[in-house]
Amino acid sequence: MAFRLKFSARALREIGEAQTWYETQSPGLGEEFVAAIALQLKRLEQAPLLYAEVIPKVHRALLPRFPYGLFYVVREDLVHVLAVLHDARNPGQWPRVR
Repeated sequence: MAFRLKFSARALREIGEAQTWYETQSPGLGEEFVAAIALQLKRLEQAPLLYAEVIPKVHRALLPRFPYGLFYVVREDLVHVLAVLHDARNPGQWPRVR
């Protein structure tokens, strides 16, 4: 069964900010960042529970090549991406589920 994907406004903003930053570092690198996210999202659509819970109910899938994690919750057939954060980010800024 394939899961549906949903993104929070925060996650979309963070993706855009990281893509812009990588693109300023090296032309084309921002697109490679987005491609790494797309690859990980395909994996999440197939097996979202494969990745560890880092806080109650919130899973984290690390991106290949880039030091970022996708933070998400799984509800029935939905993967809700809450945030896309750099690995060095303070865990206090990780998303919480209420």
